Amino acid sequence: MRPLNNRGITTIEVLLCFILVVIITTSMYGTVSSFNNKRLVEQYKEKIFSYKELLTKEIQDDFVQIGLTHAKYTKNVVTANRDDGIKEGTVIHTVDCTLQDGTTRQLIIYQALAKDASRMGTNTAPNDYFMIEYGPNSNLTQYPIPDLGETTNDDGATIKFLIINNISIKIEDDKVLSIYIGFYHPELTTRYGINIVAPIGYMSDVVDGRDTTTLFG
Repeated sequence: MRPLNNRGITTIEVLLCFILVVIITTSMYGTVSSFNNKRLVEQYKEKIFSYKELLTKEIQDDFVQIGLTHAKYTKNVVTANRDDGIKEGTVIHTVDCTLQDGTTRQLIIYQALAKDASRMGTNTAPNDYFMIEYGPNSNLTQYPIPDLGETTNDDGATIKFLIINNISIKIEDDKVLSIYIGFYHPELTTRYGINIVAPIGYMSDVVDGRDTTTLFG
């Protein structure tokens, strides 16, 4: 039987063991970090999707189930700080709607984008701010977009990671109202948005098995 080598561990062997431990640790850290990033992104997607579905249903149910008879769209830019906290530079998109039952609904989108080197455009707001309000004109409900974190740029402005970056509202020939509210997050490759298309002055019902579609003014 060969005797055991009792010469101990050499410096080279210690160094090799250390290098192997570093390689294994680095590999494991990269794997865990990648997994955590993917899990975080999926959480972001879930929050945005839930928000999108909730608000879309609230609006679409009113426009389709009750019926939309009239819509008016206005866009304004706040030129001075308001008493209600809305800052100069905020863009306000407003859609005033009248439903078939005579009630009214109002959709208001507040979009304030601070100036930042990573963005294009002439943004003038002191900080990022986004809010969507919807409901009867006298009783609007606020729907703040999901808070997915924020940072501060060199100028001290608050920059949100999730923003409303694209708003398109059109009324075509007083017959169709289309609303698109797009969201952007730097870590998400998929674009998310609230997309609503509703006919104006259109109602469909079924009577005795027959589809009775009517237009009303």
